[in-house]
Amino acid sequence: MTATALPAILALAAACVCYGDDEHSIYGSVSPERYLTGRFSPSRHEYFVCLNDLGIPTSPGRHYLRREAADALRDLYRDFRKAYPAAPFWVQSSTRSYEDQKYIWEAKWKGTVMVGGRRLDAVKDPTARAREILAYSSMPGTSRHHWGTDVDFNVLNDAYFTSGDGRLLYLWLRGNAGRYGFCQPYTAGRRAGYREEKWHWSYLPLARRFLADWNERYRMNPRVFISDGSFSGAKQAGGFAAEYVNAISDECR
Repeated sequence: MTATALPAILALAAACVCYGDDEHSIYGSVSPERYLTGRFSPSRHEYFVCLNDLGIPTSPGRHYLRREAADALRDLYRDFRKAYPAAPFWVQSSTRSYEDQKYIWEAKWKGTVMVGGRRLDAVKDPTARAREILAYSSMPGTSRHHWGTDVDFNVLNDAYFTSGDGRLLYLWLRGNAGRYGFCQPYTAGRRAGYREEKWHWSYLPLARRFLADWNERYRMNPRVFISDGSFSGAKQAGGFAAEYVNAISDECR
């Protein structure tokens, strides 16, 4: 066991004590299926808190996380700020609902948002179009951002994190985020799934449980998560759901 893994394991144990033995209690007033697919409002969920109210810098708007993840992030931010008082740090994206993810997906599918400098509606093969979107964007119902455990920092571009302030933040996260329970799910060198995302970090003590539950329920009834017609390209992309959900780094398993 590594030293950085211990805080995450202890936090997971604390979460289990807090929620008890009822498998649904970790989801509160929302069914597991609706929770895991983002079909609820984090601003109204009893286990979520607003990052803005905790003094964590964010992009415009109200940002929400599970309270355990938010508390850990507040500690992470406090210690990063002690080390680098003037370095840029903010949460660019946090919890996203099914509808939020659908909006992102369909904007790329329909070509209203460019991907890699081009409109993907020009890609006539729907399977190929889905794969291009899946380079960086999850289909609705499959995003870790649905769970209230994941955040995107600063700039959604890997190049930002290779020099200057971005590199400083990334190197600090790689060396220290594990002490607060956070891991980078989409690292370089994985054989499948999304491309590397240096900006994307996940609160492992809860995300590990949600990943296991997502897989269990997907195996029982895939249509709960992906059904034809639920979003543009669902028929072509739906079969890739489990592949992308599970293509994460070893440290986030």
